[in-house]
Amino acid sequence: MTPFEPHRINFMPFALSDVGEFFQIRGDEEAMRYWDWPADKTLAETEFVARGMLEDVSAGTAKIWTVRLSDATFVGVVDLSEIVNGEADIGFMIRRDHWGKSYAFGACVLAIVNAQAMKLRRLKARIHADNARSRKLLQRLGFLAAETRDVEIRPGVTKRCEFFALDDPGSRFVQGSSSLSQ
Repeated sequence: MTPFEPHRINFMPFALSDVGEFFQIRGDEEAMRYWDWPADKTLAETEFVARGMLEDVSAGTAKIWTVRLSDATFVGVVDLSEIVNGEADIGFMIRRDHWGKSYAFGACVLAIVNAQAMKLRRLKARIHADNARSRKLLQRLGFLAAETRDVEIRPGVTKRCEFFALDDPGSRFVQGSSSLSQ
């Protein structure tokens, strides 16, 4: 057994220069299994998606961060998107070789703290119903299941999806709260 080596994660605004590393996730069929679109076949496809993401940032409807270890190793991305009327969707993509190391949890906590600073009153999330890992993470973060229904995730493809909500993001992080020590 390898001893645990703690790494601090760093949050940086997502940039077009991150596309090559982002392709490590978007080009991985297993990592993309629970996303609405199949894995990207080329770096150009990932760049196209990244440009669209950055357009949303420029429009003020999204905040997207690159997640890195303290040694600059790329771990993934986390975002707040569809920002409107005090609400936003939270999303995360972690490189598969970093799954199970709590980096998604740490990145989402930082996104939730940012949501609180932005004075957002509700965060939402949607996952494919068979994505047990994301469900467990959202529940650990305090999200509550809101509904389950079929969604057309892309033209001609329907998946059963679960919807979650977290009201008053960041309230779990007030001094003296022990709700994250579970």
